[in-house]
Amino acid sequence: MSIVDRMARGEKISIGMVHTLPLPGTYGNTCGMQEIIDRAVSDAKTLERAGFDALIVENVNDAPYHKSGMTVQQIAAMSIITKKVREAVKIDVGIDSCGDHIAGIEIAKIVGDVTFVRIPAFVDVRVGALGVEEPNGAEAVLRRFEVGAEDVKIFADIQVKHTYPLCDSIPIEQSAAWAVSGHADAIIVTGIDTGAETPLETISRVKKVVNIPVVVGSGISVKNVRDQYRICDGAIVGSSLKENGNLCNPIVLERALKFIDEAKKSGE
Repeated sequence: MSIVDRMARGEKISIGMVHTLPLPGTYGNTCGMQEIIDRAVSDAKTLERAGFDALIVENVNDAPYHKSGMTVQQIAAMSIITKKVREAVKIDVGIDSCGDHIAGIEIAKIVGDVTFVRIPAFVDVRVGALGVEEPNGAEAVLRRFEVGAEDVKIFADIQVKHTYPLCDSIPIEQSAAWAVSGHADAIIVTGIDTGAETPLETISRVKKVVNIPVVVGSGISVKNVRDQYRICDGAIVGSSLKENGNLCNPIVLERALKFIDEAKKSGE
């Protein structure tokens, strides 16, 4: 049963982040592929050991991203790393290919047995550090169909972090409705930045207008997981599992264990 189906049945799903070290050919790369693979596999195993239901392989440390999308070298590296992670754990594996979110769908198809992809610009026109970002939800859904990856679920961000609206009068309920009509399988809501708590009001507003799972995408930690899990259907956990919140640091097992322990208490 997919994690989307499990959330629909009322389970609270915890998804941990596997942040890859900077990939070959990117601005911050200082190490070889084997070291990058070893770190990703180690973090994946740590998440599984701690009791997480799923993980996302994400190349967030590749910033700044090319406006034209991921390079062939990056796509090849992400495919290899994700394949090694997939082989190392039994929990669900997802992909967030920063800088080229459509490529994540193709990588998922190449790797096989990838449960979902995160599409941060599914709806809404947003403005961020790299300029204006137009929605790519239709392209994502059509590409999924074209490559025969319909079994890969789309987790769609609405009014996503790190960006601001080009039109600030659009309520989040409208963005949620657009995502549902655009064939998203789950919706992700976030705070304004990595590590910034997602407001409970935002989660509640979205939950009231959609019939698909709503996942918290930023700022969840042992301090607020009980409150957030009383409203949302699941959460993506990243920086709070790392020393000093540094996304290049390995996941700390004790932090991951403590998060899952608190998450289980949310239903009490």
